[in-house]
This record gives sequence, structure tokens and C-alpha cells, in this order.
Amino acid sequence: MGKVLLLSLLIFSTNLYAAQTTKQQKIDELVEVMDMDAMVDSMYSQVEGMMQNMSVQMGVKPNEKPIFDKYYADMTKVLKTKMSWQKMQPMMVNLYDKQFSEQEISDMLDFYKTESGQAILKKMPQVMQQSMQMSQSLVQEAMPEIQAIAGQLGEALKQSRSEAN
Repeated sequence: MGKVLLLSLLIFSTNLYAAQTTKQQKIDELVEVMDMDAMVDSMYSQVEGMMQNMSVQMGVKPNEKPIFDKYYADMTKVLKTKMSWQKMQPMMVNLYDKQFSEQEISDMLDFYKTESGQAILKKMPQVMQQSMQMSQSLVQEAMPEIQAIAGQLGEALKQSRSEAN
């Protein structure tokens, strides 16, 4: 009886491992088909665009450009080190593993291998960059009100604390 139970557990665990391996292989293939490492590289280009906008918003003068450029280079170095594809890849694989079933991964693979899927993948970095720029401008527009509310909160907390003492 014990041998039958042990054999059943062994077969079950082997099948479970095979299912996980298959899903893992599909996720790895999806990462490759989606060219996620290139997406990360395009993120650096988006940051560069935002940094150029920042220099304009900060009113960086031509004689201050070397100062700005030094900080920009330092920031870029930190981003490329801390947000490298080598660091992000295992997290992305884990994320896809947790969020999507094997069937969903298969369906994404099938789609992204099509001409339309590849076209979407190629256009997505620009879509993301433009949506980030739109969001950034909306946040900037809301910033005075947010700062005013934060100031009111600070005053309310200050008053509450002084009353408590």
C-alpha cells in the first residue's frame, strides 16, 4: 500500500513539474517574442526625452548645461544599473507566471507571433512614451492644487498635534 502511495505521489509531482516546465518555457518564449529586453532599452530613450523636457522646464541656461548633463549622466547610470534587463527579467517571468494561466500565455504567444501582434509590439514603446508625457502634463496641471491640499493637511496635522499637547 505504501509503495502505491509513493508511486502515485511521484507520478503526480513529475506531472506537476512537467506542467510548470512547459509553462515556464512558454513564458520564456513569450519574453523573447515580445522582445522585452528591447522594451527596457527603449525605456531609457523615454527617460532621455523626459530629461530633456525637464531641462526646459527647469529653465537650464546654456552655461548651466554641463551641470545638468553631469546629473543626467549620473541618473542614467543609476537607472541602467538598478533597472537593467538582467535584474528585471526574473521578476517579469515571475509576474507573468503569477498573473497568467498557461493557456493565456499560449494565446499571447500565438497573437504576438502574428503580423498584427508584432506591429503592436513595435508601436507600444511610442504609445507608452506618449501616454507618459500626457500623464506628466496632467500631473503638472494638477500640482498646484495637490500642493495646496498637502499644505492644508500639514496645517491641520500641526493644529491637531498642538491641541493634543
